[in-house]
Amino acid sequence: MEHPVNVHIVADALISSLGFDTSENVAAIRRYRTARPAVIDPLRLQQAAAAAGIPEGHFTRLEQLFILTIGRVAEQAGIDLRKPGCAILLSTTKGNIDLLAGHTDDTPDERLFLGEMGQRVSRYFGAQERTEVLSNACISGVSALIVAKRWVETGQYTDVVVAGGDLLSPFITSGFQSFKSISEHLCRPYDSERDGLNLGEACGAILLSRHGSTDDILLTGGGISNDANHISGPSRTGDGLSIAICRAMREANVTPQAVSFINAHGTATLYNDEMESKAIHLAGLEAVPVHSLKPYFGHTLGASGVIETIISLHQLREGILFGTYGYASLGVPMPIEVSATHRHLPMQHCIKTASGFGGCNAAIVLSLPRHRSAPATDEERTAEGISEAYAKAAPREEIRRTATVTIEQSRVNIELNRVTSEQSRVTNEPSRVNEEPSKANEDPSKANATSETLFASAETDFGRFIREAFKHLGESNMKFYKMDDLCKLGYVAAGYLLKQCTATLLPQETGIVLANASASLDTDLKHQALIDSGGDEAASPAVFVYTLPNVVAGEICIRHKIQGENTFFIAPQYDATRLEQYARRAMAEGGLKRCVVGWCELLQGNYRATFSLLETYSES
Repeated sequence: MEHPVNVHIVADALISSLGFDTSENVAAIRRYRTARPAVIDPLRLQQAAAAAGIPEGHFTRLEQLFILTIGRVAEQAGIDLRKPGCAILLSTTKGNIDLLAGHTDDTPDERLFLGEMGQRVSRYFGAQERTEVLSNACISGVSALIVAKRWVETGQYTDVVVAGGDLLSPFITSGFQSFKSISEHLCRPYDSERDGLNLGEACGAILLSRHGSTDDILLTGGGISNDANHISGPSRTGDGLSIAICRAMREANVTPQAVSFINAHGTATLYNDEMESKAIHLAGLEAVPVHSLKPYFGHTLGASGVIETIISLHQLREGILFGTYGYASLGVPMPIEVSATHRHLPMQHCIKTASGFGGCNAAIVLSLPRHRSAPATDEERTAEGISEAYAKAAPREEIRRTATVTIEQSRVNIELNRVTSEQSRVTNEPSRVNEEPSKANEDPSKANATSETLFASAETDFGRFIREAFKHLGESNMKFYKMDDLCKLGYVAAGYLLKQCTATLLPQETGIVLANASASLDTDLKHQALIDSGGDEAASPAVFVYTLPNVVAGEICIRHKIQGENTFFIAPQYDATRLEQYARRAMAEGGLKRCVVGWCELLQGNYRATFSLLETYSES
């Protein structure tokens, strides 16, 4: 399966502590300007919103930033977001979380729901049915670019605006302080004297399109992976990030020798920077210049992947690599090429990486159009370590839903769709990633569907019920009892589902695509209550780490040794068809043989999990 479609980056917009448009931000970095605290000027934001005609008092600060940046890229490109070929994909970790302070005993403000925030922004542009939200910790922005790239390639949309944004609040700063990961000084990525990160706030938007000029930077490759190691600490080997990097390079059909620079995550924490140095070596990129933009912007969370991609594409176009400000001497175990000063380089391709809580990693490749390689074939796109036999068989494989586990009302139910060897030969065509799952799976597997209740309890309290369901599962992982309720729900659902698997796969051959409505709001309320009552010092790292919805996927990955793609969407309600459609695409792109896909929703004792298992079947 080849992709003749070029994905053009045709417009961008950036607002940060350094400036209110991309050119102002680039100019500030050229002058080695940093901002501490790295916060957006509230007066300038008010003035910009008024000048753009955004109704005063109707939108939150973050929503205003999204509207400003999205509006600017739409204006630059001359597109009408009301048209059916246009979509918006928002990337954020915490959205309007600042509204939660002092209100943990109230009914949650609807603006706290990331899906509702997305709808408020989309209504402004008339794009309500074509707006989605992705929340995948600090890889959110890079992940969103990969998702949008796939939408464009498949023709689902012709134009997609990817906008990433997050703002600082005591909710966020107290959590990072509880991990003792914030430096009192300017952060110094990869330096021997580094002692932690700086936080920042920003919002950026990028327009990806099937249409563009011959001068546009192209988004040519992307990969997402998981460490399957720890929910708050990175892999000690770098293998997870290297999987994402290699997958992105393979998709772009780019060799290490053609990579001009790496814009890495570079948070200046001890373990992140160590891990990245190892991952860069594992990917064969040890000779490639590396830099971090965190000293300029701070770590802007869900915005970082988008805004740092914007700076990277301008570096690529202008032939300059900005220095890692404050860097003096190498302080990571594997040697990498880092410089504190700006320098001019011959440019071909660059790699942007990100890593985050939950063990997630992502990487993309940006390419100058004149150096665009021919699209990779299926065999070239297959993940490293997957057998040659599988790569050759991939075009003849079909993806089927083989099982679905549902947990609700104190019951665990399963539906099995058994596929016989004769049924698996019904089609010899490539995976039908663009078909609606309901149609793609009606026959023949549905003919053998059977349903049963695996576990039922008289307990109506979620906490007691889920512990009973966990024990019935036969698990002995004592860390289960330290998880938050959302993770417990997902962990148990995945446990019952993956018990149905008989084939042993490589870690990178399985992925997870999940969604819910309330993100991590159930645990957000607990974290906010702690700091409302006891101040920032009362924040607990054991609670804060679960204030990200994708951590449920991280816990599942650790338990089942899953290192393939993991992505978490936020939506007002469960759309099984849409989610499974994307999962099929992710399987085809990432060389996955198996994917857990579904809904994992829990808020204040109300819960529902529906997890389905997608597996590949071939004629052989």
